[in-house]
Amino acid sequence: MTALTREHHHLHLGAGALASGKFERSRLLLVRRGYVWVTQEGRPEDFWLHAGDALIVQPGRTIVVEAVIASEIFMENRSKPGAGLWLKARCLMARSLWQRALARFPHTAVRQGGQ
Repeated sequence: MTALTREHHHLHLGAGALASGKFERSRLLLVRRGYVWVTQEGRPEDFWLHAGDALIVQPGRTIVVEAVIASEIFMENRSKPGAGLWLKARCLMARSLWQRALARFPHTAVRQGGQ
């Protein structure tokens, strides 16, 4: 198991690998590649994040991250969890959901000339 510290900004986890720790400040956790499970002390829900998904990690609470498949995670420090951080996380999550939704539909040829 990898112990997360405040020096961690990039994290590479192999399939099945775990990382845990606490941060003094809020962080934006962004999955750049892979698929991970995240749980945090004091939060009733767990999170399953795909590449492109983001989560705001609350300070002072133990977090556990497990890679379902080989994954790369970026963790951005935040001194105050403000509206900008919230909006950034929501935009990244919406983009990821939109990309997954579009991937479910096969690409079709567009008719030309009204035929």
